Amino acid sequence: MDVGGGNGILLSQILRAHPGLRGVLADQEHVLTRARERRYLGGDLEGRASMEPCNFFEQIPAGCRAYLMKSVIHDWDEEQARIILANCRKAIPEDGVLLLVEWDLLAENVPSNGKFIDVVMLVLTGGRERSMDEYRELLASAGFRLNKVFPTAAQFAVIEAFPI
Repeated sequence: MDVGGGNGILLSQILRAHPGLRGVLADQEHVLTRARERRYLGGDLEGRASMEPCNFFEQIPAGCRAYLMKSVIHDWDEEQARIILANCRKAIPEDGVLLLVEWDLLAENVPSNGKFIDVVMLVLTGGRERSMDEYRELLASAGFRLNKVFPTAAQFAVIEAFPI
């Protein structure tokens, strides 16, 4: 399930790369309406993709084993981020996984896009970028254990977390 997945571009690419998977795009109803119009999950993916309305501050749909959020948590302060993650925890089964894709801040005193975006997020949304230690603490407060971090060439990190 791609939670807060917008138009479904990321989910469509995952489904194209892995023909045996099925996926769910979960977002607000008006966003899903736009996603249907854009048709990234249409055509040959239509039989393997579905859409579920979701307000992640209230409830996240259950029924999947893997839950993915790309550039969602950085939009929110600690309290709001914890609510979103706690709602994910309620939906994710014991053998499930949460995958967060967020900016990797890299080492201290090393320039990075993530550090620039950190300032932008603070000004625009009140959110912020977090270090991996900060993600570890935030995830633990919502019932997850950070298992592994996979850096990417684009300065993003894929953070794998398991329910505790």
